[in-house]
Amino acid sequence: MTVHDIALVNGTIAPVQGKRHQDLTSPLTGQQDRRTAHADDADVDAAVSAARDAFPAWSQTDAATRRKVIEALADGIEQRADDLAAAINAEVGTPEKIARAVQASLPVHVLRGFAADLDAALADETIGHSTITHRPIGVIAAITPWNYPLHQAMAKIGAGLAAGCTLVVKPSELTPRTNAMMMEILAETTPAGVVNVVPGDARTGAALVNHPGIDAVSFTGSVEGGRAVAQAAASHLKPCFLELGGKSAGILLDDADPDAALKAMVNGGLLNSGQTCNALTRILVPRAMLHDAAAKVGALADQMATRLGPVISQAQFDRVRGFIARAKANPKIELVTGADPAAGQRGWQVQPAVFLAHDRAAEIVQSEVFGPVIVVLGYDDEDDLIALANDTAYGLAAAIWGADAARIDRIIARLRAGQIDVNGAPFNPRAPFGGFNQSGSGREMGLFGIREFQRPVSVQKKA
Repeated sequence: MTVHDIALVNGTIAPVQGKRHQDLTSPLTGQQDRRTAHADDADVDAAVSAARDAFPAWSQTDAATRRKVIEALADGIEQRADDLAAAINAEVGTPEKIARAVQASLPVHVLRGFAADLDAALADETIGHSTITHRPIGVIAAITPWNYPLHQAMAKIGAGLAAGCTLVVKPSELTPRTNAMMMEILAETTPAGVVNVVPGDARTGAALVNHPGIDAVSFTGSVEGGRAVAQAAASHLKPCFLELGGKSAGILLDDADPDAALKAMVNGGLLNSGQTCNALTRILVPRAMLHDAAAKVGALADQMATRLGPVISQAQFDRVRGFIARAKANPKIELVTGADPAAGQRGWQVQPAVFLAHDRAAEIVQSEVFGPVIVVLGYDDEDDLIALANDTAYGLAAAIWGADAARIDRIIARLRAGQIDVNGAPFNPRAPFGGFNQSGSGREMGLFGIREFQRPVSVQKKA
């Protein structure tokens, strides 16, 4: 069994002082294959101290210096993309092709986007007789999840570096091999103390959030985790930026090409086996097309079944299996496709499930499953569509397919979602990412992501 017990503090990779360990299983086999150590309060304190010591110098660097570091970090990831993809495949279960194309490649594009937006982020503005500068907020605690372990970390690290902040990153304890490789690249490309990494669980994260040396907190994860982090940060009056869950809608209009649209929606709903916060897990179709569309979605999901990886762990497997069982027990929910998942067949593999829902308040319609589960619902008219699309506690993303551009724009104007794709438009790594309601607060990526880690300062001078 491989043991991962290292942290990156002040430019040096060394064993953590914490004595708590956790054994992990392979998502591909279900067998125990590695052990990770959790950083303790002393590790957190050392990392925060290093970040605070590095902040005065790094916060005064110019755009050229920051750009050089960010581009070196992007280059370092690109050079080790195959190794990183293999690690993510082994730890998260993402199929190797997707791990290489998305998990290992997206962070490179995100970082280069920050480098491109640096000049705009650091430019002064003039309002009357005031000059507005954008100053770094300070030392950031960045807590990142397991589903996209490298991308989520780089979205925070790149923005922090561009803003002139220093960071202490607490990545997920479920991806220690990926974390170790990330630490090696950071140690090679970033100045000592500017980016520090302490591995650990929620207890480690709590120590970091509550540390008096932390000026702001950025968290990506579940609603429950975000609520706990926000409450802790609020008790210290620390700014807290949250990117949480979603129950995003894929919308089919009656003038769209249903075959192309539904195929794209299923691909978006099942990406990373549904372990994606902006997955299109609700497909909304005109009521007259409901049964035909549900059958097509089911057939598409069946075709993808052999191309999906497992969910990450037994805990996630059991969670998804519970959602499926409860939905099947609801008389207003029809199972279109999806056999009962059984542990041990192919690791923590879950066959994609598609449901047709006649109960808009049902758990499977309202709650984020974070697994390969899609729900198809029918709507009557445009007002009913808007009500249905907005009828969850979330508001992260949406996608819409149709031929009438004016109609699409009219619908978009009423959607409560932070990112809205039209007719399969690709993801933009420089556009702001974040949502409404319980999908969180704040925005990541590009100029808007950098701005989250800055504070405007106004200087008034007499003419």
